[in-house]
Amino acid sequence: YSRRAPDGFRDDEFAAGVAANGSAIYSTNRFTGIIDGSLDVSYLTDQAELVANQDIGAVGTATIADNLFYVDLGASTSRQLAGENARFSHNVNAGRNQRVNVHDFAVSPYLNRRFGDGSAVELRYRFAQAFIANNNTTNLNQAIFDRNSRTQEVVATYDSGNVFDRLDVTLTAYGNKTRDYGSQLLQDYEYERGTLQGDLQFAVTDRFALAGTIGYDEVDTTAPATFLSEDALTGVFWSAGFRATPGRKTDILLKYGRRYDDDFINGTLRYDVTNRIRFTANAARTFQTRALSSATQYQALQRRTLDFVDSLRSGNTGDASGIIDALTRVSRQRFGAQQIGLGVSNDVNAGLAGVFGRTTLQASAHYHDTDYGFRQVETIGGVFGAQRALSRRMSAYTNVFYRRVDSTADLASCLADPALFYLDPTAPGFDVNQSCDAIVGFQGRTSTVGGRIGVSYRVYQNVSAFGEYSHTERFSQNQNLEYGENTVTAGLQLDF
Repeated sequence: YSRRAPDGFRDDEFAAGVAANGSAIYSTNRFTGIIDGSLDVSYLTDQAELVANQDIGAVGTATIADNLFYVDLGASTSRQLAGENARFSHNVNAGRNQRVNVHDFAVSPYLNRRFGDGSAVELRYRFAQAFIANNNTTNLNQAIFDRNSRTQEVVATYDSGNVFDRLDVTLTAYGNKTRDYGSQLLQDYEYERGTLQGDLQFAVTDRFALAGTIGYDEVDTTAPATFLSEDALTGVFWSAGFRATPGRKTDILLKYGRRYDDDFINGTLRYDVTNRIRFTANAARTFQTRALSSATQYQALQRRTLDFVDSLRSGNTGDASGIIDALTRVSRQRFGAQQIGLGVSNDVNAGLAGVFGRTTLQASAHYHDTDYGFRQVETIGGVFGAQRALSRRMSAYTNVFYRRVDSTADLASCLADPALFYLDPTAPGFDVNQSCDAIVGFQGRTSTVGGRIGVSYRVYQNVSAFGEYSHTERFSQNQNLEYGENTVTAGLQLDF
């Protein structure tokens, strides 16, 4: 049962549903695949509507010829926020007309040859397609976000491995062609990029190495003039820093550099506080299109999954839960906000997880800002969760989250192309000056806080009954963006 209460409105809804969550790894001598996801199917009694909310991802690698020819496959489907100001809460059925279905897939055949001296060469082609569908044809999101994004990539890489005594060299040549098309209100455009890049790491000692990157981007785009300019995306880029492993518990990579016309910090940190407590953090500056994001989101995980399975085939022992957990984290990150345009983003993430007897604690924080040229969006958030086994049959759990969004819009850009700001200039009586003035005034800061608490009781072997209560509240400079939501949930859970 859910109740939402924006100022002056109340909206109650009873929902009966079935939710499924699962993860699995399948492997043979020629194919390794992994799938993870959740699917919620609910019946909204007041609206007499059957609805589905999905967050499912799958990846696989087929070995055509050992140590030579492989094919990577990936696909996902999820329901995401339509813009950063859409409703955000624990309730998957909240604000359904403010979300869109995002589907994507990627196919990547490639040649990869590893030599006895540790060096390797790879030649890869990748095709990725992302598209958005919205079943609510009366929603403006249908006209704005219902568009396709297609990317084709060619990548050639050489890794020196152990060829040099203390020096590791990686050389990369990269080409990309992306086309965004199909929107009813936004013009189609193309984006092309060529990159040459060299990465070097020199081991000063066994535990400390100097690291650096230098390269050049050449960008050509037919995107609207209000988007990021070619000059801001084209040019020499570099970064310099170090890699340190003071002990088995710590691994640090930190580099400072400049790319896409601004300074940035790129780094990763892993610190195992104890055998049961781990801290991780990372920071990066990236340029992404919608299809490019879907094409690369599983690349590192595919390599990790293959290495894990190869280790098992060699007779080693291992636990697949780490692989499943990694995919789950990637999967959950797909619950983001769909935007319009090409963006340069700065991301910082940190997480702490630990097990203390009967209690499991998890905490994470993130910072994300994106510059689209005609508008800028900054998001800061954090999550804390805990679960405790009260007895052999009963456990309690809780989590809280905070999400702050700060967005700015350029009036001149809105006047030039109002569809970029989710406005329909073809609507009868549309006044561009009045609408854009309202959009600029509508921008600002919103803060959303929420939490839930619940209890689960195992009634029989793999069957548990649970009940939980959650509350979400959003505060804003604009009253129209404020809302409160209360949700009570009860059900049965079957594990197998």
